[in-house]
This record gives sequence, structure tokens and C-alpha cells, in this order.
Amino acid sequence: VREEAGVARLSDADFIIDVGYGVGNADGFEEIVPPLEKLLREIGVSQVVLGASRKVTEALKVLPAGAQIGQTGQPVNPLILLAIGISGAPQHLNYIGQHATILAFNRDPEAPIMTLNQRQPRPRVFPIVGDLFQTVPAFMAALREAAHYEAREPESSLA
Repeated sequence: VREEAGVARLSDADFIIDVGYGVGNADGFEEIVPPLEKLLREIGVSQVVLGASRKVTEALKVLPAGAQIGQTGQPVNPLILLAIGISGAPQHLNYIGQHATILAFNRDPEAPIMTLNQRQPRPRVFPIVGDLFQTVPAFMAALREAAHYEAREPESSLA
């Protein structure tokens, strides 16, 4: 039933938007996360699931406790994880499976998530350094452009 309804459990999700305290507050969350989730669904990522750090569920309260990833939450092992403002505390990172590919949006190039691959090869992290309120919208624009490019029909060489 969950599969038919398009609902996936966090622990089983293949694609996770992992929200960290770097979003700052509920307004920051609303500015970045729902538009990103909507765009991903529009371009064909149907099983997008939201996850979060403890600070997001307990301090910001923008996601329920069931969305928490980590030692006091739940382990995940997605194919793709978009880490939005996640610093990478061990209590969080150690609960992300080794098969994940992580795109990490963070302004601190020395944050633990951004330097994870200097300490271990997996999960694979692609750091995107900069203010997430600029880098995530730029990422979204690139996704839109790529989706638009792929949606265009190839030009006929017989013209």
C-alpha cells in the first residue's frame, strides 16, 4: 500500500533530503526544503523522503521525531542523500549507510560531513561549499535546466 501511495519509510528510502540546523529556522526550512522536494518530484524522483538532524526535530520542530536520522533516530541507507545544512556530527553521520552518495550543502568547508572522505571512502560525499540559500537554488536551477534539456525532442537531421 505504501508503495502504491508513494509513501516510503525513512529507513527504506532511496532518496533522502536530510535537513540540518543550517536552515536556521522554520522560515529557512520553508524557503528551501518544500521547493526542492517539489522540484525533485516534478522531474521524476517519486520517492523523496525528508530526514533531519536531532536539532531540526527537537529545537526547530519543523519535522517530526520520526524523521530524525542518527543515534537517537534511525539508520538510513539511501542511494542519494541531499544534506542541506548538516554539519556531520558522528551521532548523525554514523547512521548513514556506506552505499549512499551524499551531496552536502554547507558553508563550512571544514565541517565533518564536508571532509568525511578524507577519513573514510564511503559514503561518498560531494561537498558543495557556500551559503545553502544560494547553492541549493543554484542546484535547483541546474536540475530544471537538465530536465528541460532532456525533455526537448532531438532535432531531426533530415530537415
